[in-house]
Amino acid sequence: MYAENSVAYLRGDYYLWADDGARLHFWVHDGADGWDASGWAADMDGARRTDRMRASGVSIPESVLDEYVMMRIAELIELGNVAPTIDRALRHGNFGGEALAVRADAIKAALRNIR
Repeated sequence: MYAENSVAYLRGDYYLWADDGARLHFWVHDGADGWDASGWAADMDGARRTDRMRASGVSIPESVLDEYVMMRIAELIELGNVAPTIDRALRHGNFGGEALAVRADAIKAALRNIR
């Protein structure tokens, strides 16, 4: 059952859609979602870690996520949620957030008046 407000972002080999703003879904056309290439569930020799036998996830091309991010930024601008979303993202403290942390104020200022 599809939610009334579900949104399809990308269609094709990689299908990304959101269900009513609650969850983002990643589907891969051939089922090869690359979870085993992520490495976080394996030890140094590539064997599955016994404490992560049920681990799961997806690994899709970064360019696919880049396309989604641009669509989502436009939605966040429309909703007026850019600044709160940036603030939440920065609370995670991951290395990937360094670029955002350095530019957070500039991004907020640049997007503040776009409608």
